[in-house]
Amino acid sequence: MKKATFSLMLLAGAFCLVEPAMARPAAPKSAVFDEGGFFVGCNYWASHAGMYMWRNWDGKQVERDLDDLASCGMTVLRVFPLWPDFQPLTGEFGGGGSFRGFAQAGGPLKNEAAVDDVMIERFRFLCDAAEKRGIKLVVGLVTGWMSGRLFVPPALERKNVLTDAEAVMWQVRFVRYFVNALKDHPAIAGWDLGNECNCMGGASAAEFWCWMHQVSSEIRLADPTRPVVSGMHSLKTTNAQANMRQQGELMDILTTHPYPLWTPNCNTEPFDTIRNGCHAACESTMYADLAGRTCFVEEAGSMGPGIVSEERAAASMRMALYSCWAAGLPGYCWWCAYDQNKLAFAPYDWTAIERELGLFKDNGQPKPTALVLKDFAAFLKTLPFKRLPARQVDAVVVVTEREDCWPVAQGAWLLARKAGFDVRYARAEDPLPEAKFYILPSGTGYETYTRAAFERVVEKAKAGATVLVTLGSGAVLSGLRETVGVKTENHYRSQNTAVVKIGGREFSVWEPYRRILTAETAQVVAKDGSGNPMLTVNTLGKGKVVYFNAAIERAAPLDAWPVYAHAAKVAGVVRKVTRTNPLLGVTEHPTADGHTIVVAVNYSPAALTDTITISGSLGTVWRGAVTADSIRLEPNEAAVFEIR
Repeated sequence: MKKATFSLMLLAGAFCLVEPAMARPAAPKSAVFDEGGFFVGCNYWASHAGMYMWRNWDGKQVERDLDDLASCGMTVLRVFPLWPDFQPLTGEFGGGGSFRGFAQAGGPLKNEAAVDDVMIERFRFLCDAAEKRGIKLVVGLVTGWMSGRLFVPPALERKNVLTDAEAVMWQVRFVRYFVNALKDHPAIAGWDLGNECNCMGGASAAEFWCWMHQVSSEIRLADPTRPVVSGMHSLKTTNAQANMRQQGELMDILTTHPYPLWTPNCNTEPFDTIRNGCHAACESTMYADLAGRTCFVEEAGSMGPGIVSEERAAASMRMALYSCWAAGLPGYCWWCAYDQNKLAFAPYDWTAIERELGLFKDNGQPKPTALVLKDFAAFLKTLPFKRLPARQVDAVVVVTEREDCWPVAQGAWLLARKAGFDVRYARAEDPLPEAKFYILPSGTGYETYTRAAFERVVEKAKAGATVLVTLGSGAVLSGLRETVGVKTENHYRSQNTAVVKIGGREFSVWEPYRRILTAETAQVVAKDGSGNPMLTVNTLGKGKVVYFNAAIERAAPLDAWPVYAHAAKVAGVVRKVTRTNPLLGVTEHPTADGHTIVVAVNYSPAALTDTITISGSLGTVWRGAVTADSIRLEPNEAAVFEIR
């Protein structure tokens, strides 16, 4: 490919960023992602060889591994044809290092894609073995990045495989050959671009768009019947290399890899507490809402016993499973199947943190995480319904693509969960979905929201909605006085801690800036110790604007949840179940026959007993100790019951 031609393609990619995510036709329907219940599974490398399973092939061991995984209720595995093993592309050179042509494993090319057909047959064996056990496979096609190491065919080493035209050409040939060879196999549920391919090289957003477009288009040409799965992690709301708008434009299924250790704002509390218990559900919901695509938890894990004990990792997994199920996600996969602590090659001999991440030890012994996964899968089979009805959503959190909004999006989810209601997400730059309650969480700086974005939210309030605006960390909103009903007297850099009392609960909020206010048309609900207004409510048109004078979502001081609870009360949020303990997370799922299914999760590593009030009568209790006025849960446990 000539450089000029490739540059035009990059320009086209940059231009297409402005297109809405749903401009592309709907994704192919999938029995796994669209029509089935909630699946559980894991990422699989063979127990005896890890990433070198294809070159050190042992079919009998692969079958034993799949027996282990099926016995724990796993129905989906993500699997990987290691790129240099399946496409052993090498170069031939003449005098002075002059390039003479491409070769395959040092010999002549055996096909136009330099693919090893022996490896294809080994992969077919895996597919056959999985199908016999009722397991479906998500195939990570371009597996050039794995656990911190690049795996690239020798001829392409030292190239940027995302932007180099020659490298992209060979990837496209590989994808075409592989998909055509295996597209008729019933075990394959979807084609994943590859494992975290955004880590394979540096690229601009436009360059990465071009790479994704070329690979995904080749998949669809070869097999239009299966969805194309992202395989990426750490997507951004901004125009970064891998961002949600592009993913929604080009992918059928999005994926999250929600590891607390690597995700901003996450590894700040013990592993088995609410922040981690909600992480996977929150991040996946945000991806799905902002991209307009289905999203599932493609890999999640603890990063090993050096981070958290096996028992606490299992307890946290239980919270995440019930939270993701309740959020309406299609499934959850763990990283990974087996410990790899005895494998003496990179990356396992580089870093300790990649060695002990399995559901099973290297001797096949199941860990507590495997048993939790098994228990959850078995529980789902006892229910009289295949799919949990959609949850009741009470508020829309409006985030902007002008900054990385993960911290405030996560903070809003956690504060709402503790306040006793549920949220979804919308992009400030797009038309807003209809709702009775909107949350505009605190951004940063002077350019967080455009004029048009803020005016869209204001118009919703004027039309009758309630809008909660939080503002701090130096952020400024134009029109605050006219909409919120408070006048800014002074706003200056001054580290300060405000103590606030709302609804009988006192909490403190730290801020790097101080904003001194005078209430004009707004009612002051709460002040700090110096008398400065902190929580106000203003009538605007037919609706209300609730304002809090600090960025509570960004740092997410979770004891500030009474702000959200008060705003929900103003908005008239009504729930079938109310409780008193903010660590009891409750989602409600109305059914077609007028009943409500309730999922309650104890987001605490301590046992929980709480008083509840039910609007209606208690029906079937499928899990947990629940009565008409109380609930009791063991640490990090869940209850599932019905209200009639």
